[in-house]
Amino acid sequence: MLRFFEGLLDDRAFFGSNTLTYAECVAGTVVPLLSWVDVSLDGYPKITAWCDRLMSRPSWQQTQFTPADLVAFASRRQNFLAQSQAS
Repeated sequence: MLRFFEGLLDDRAFFGSNTLTYAECVAGTVVPLLSWVDVSLDGYPKITAWCDRLMSRPSWQQTQFTPADLVAFASRRQNFLAQSQAS
């Protein structure tokens, strides 16, 4: 998937053009979280630069999960899984 994204960016700032597209909304919700599941962007310089461009936008920063959000989500997920297995 990352190789595919890397190829799509070629020399453009964003997927498909030099301005934000719907693709940024879709991929941009997942790619910044990859480091939380130990997926490295090393070896993907275009994706790294793209992600940095997204994260530098104040409007994008307002939509991102905080570390506390992710910890809370992991806790809720763990509780849900434990309850599911107990049933």
